[in-house]
Amino acid sequence: MSHSPKSTTSADLVDSFAKTTLDSFSHIDNRTDAYSETYFDALYNDNTDPWEYQTRWYEKRKRDICLAILPQEKYSNAIELGSGNGVFSELLAHRCQTLTCVDGNHQAVALAKQRLANYAHAKVIQGVIPNTLLNLQDALLKAYPLSESEVLDTHNPPFDLIVISEILYYLSPTDLDKVIAWSQQNLAIGGTILFCHWRYSIDGFVMTGETVHQRLHQTFHTINDKETPQATFNHQSQIVDCDFLLDVWQRSPRSVAMQENLI
Repeated sequence: MSHSPKSTTSADLVDSFAKTTLDSFSHIDNRTDAYSETYFDALYNDNTDPWEYQTRWYEKRKRDICLAILPQEKYSNAIELGSGNGVFSELLAHRCQTLTCVDGNHQAVALAKQRLANYAHAKVIQGVIPNTLLNLQDALLKAYPLSESEVLDTHNPPFDLIVISEILYYLSPTDLDKVIAWSQQNLAIGGTILFCHWRYSIDGFVMTGETVHQRLHQTFHTINDKETPQATFNHQSQIVDCDFLLDVWQRSPRSVAMQENLI
């Protein structure tokens, strides 16, 4: 997703990111209604591409960067949270043996299903995050009742790729923490998790990509302090673009060069 930028300068953004602290995050109103279905219903009203995924160079460039930065060429079982109309999902489908896409908007889900109709290994379900994640198998069986045996065998945790893009700042801080905890619990050893978010403020929402990614760093560092070396989250890559933040963690100490036996 993308959003209309404010007049904030890049220097202001970098300075803001550097000064963001856990204390400032804790003062965000811990409301449970941050996500609004009507907000997305309005965006998709008579518009199949509200963020202009298919026409903006900004969006294509960001997708290409996300795909290029993934540390593995292929993944066996992936999930994308906030899949929208499925433009990025279609590209992910070429890199995954199994792909589960989740979005809260019924129109977006219908568009994604249409786009992925020729990809039998990709499933798209409608559900509000994080609630749907806690009942993922039930949501899959409800959306694909004739594929029960396949759903029971695939499209379920653990995932070796979790993609979370342009969604976490729509959640309440409590729900954000639930998503992070779910990701930590459901990422396979050796798996990859990618986060990408717009840096500017969004009208009607308290959090930004700055606060979200600061929270991610704090949480994963805390997790690593408690985990065994084999289960820790290695910060594989980070891109601090003027307009978006991109962080990739891998549940493995092996870099791409190590995987290729270059070092």
